[in-house]
Amino acid sequence: MKHVTIVRHAHAEKHDSDIEDFERRLDKRGRREAEQMAELAHAMGLRPDHVVTSPAVRTVSTAKEFARTFGFPLQKIRHDDRIYLAERATLVTILKAVPPACRHVLLVGHNPGLSRLAKWLSDDDTIGDLPPAAVCALRADIDRWADVEAGLFEQVALRWPDDDGAKP
Repeated sequence: MKHVTIVRHAHAEKHDSDIEDFERRLDKRGRREAEQMAELAHAMGLRPDHVVTSPAVRTVSTAKEFARTFGFPLQKIRHDDRIYLAERATLVTILKAVPPACRHVLLVGHNPGLSRLAKWLSDDDTIGDLPPAAVCALRADIDRWADVEAGLFEQVALRWPDDDGAKP
């Protein structure tokens, strides 16, 4: 059994001409969201043994909050340049290359790629566009990450800040 928890970065500073998109930090709301969602994911029993994130400032901050909550060593968070604004196909390539011993990967990144990945993995168009700080947990009865294909994963959970457990 393999598990993927997809996390969209939490709310970030507004993009303006003074700051590059890549350098945008979490704003006050985003810091609260990241903490709230990390605690919720932990309470749901999600326990990643591999964390990979876009190197953008807002995604690294989100990933670190989740790692701290899970007791995952911050120095083991993997930064992958390909995740920054990646399309679904690139994210699939990254998943297929996850170390074989890994059972549960936490993937932190950006829309629209993450939403497209979640829909593709689960063949579930009702997932919609993941809002900031959303957590989409999926699992598949596969032994190897190289076997990741469309529709193999089932949704375990889909939550976002201050939701009531319903889908967006």
